[in-house]
Amino acid sequence: MKILILLKSGPSSVEAQRALQVTTDMMSQGDTVHLYLLQDAVHLGRPDIKTGLTGTLDRLVDKGLQASYLTRDAELRGLDMSVVPEKISGGTYETLVDFMTSSDRVIGML
Repeated sequence: MKILILLKSGPSSVEAQRALQVTTDMMSQGDTVHLYLLQDAVHLGRPDIKTGLTGTLDRLVDKGLQASYLTRDAELRGLDMSVVPEKISGGTYETLVDFMTSSDRVIGML
């Protein structure tokens, strides 16, 4: 099953922790998961922030998680997109809609 998880909460939030746990669980069941970072969640992609959750995100990406961040939200928060690791791709509202329509399920961890 192809699952899209939307996350808008920051890197130290309960919602972010829950989203990464759900992602881990779904990937362990063989599901294909795409995590899309919106609003304050774009900070999870920052290499200068080191938390347990950013480490978890890195490990999940290394195991096959597809992760993207909304470039407009990153720009609004002053994130220098040139420092975001290539394994986390930038996207637009159009790519977000494409992911939503092509997924079997969409889960909002807002």
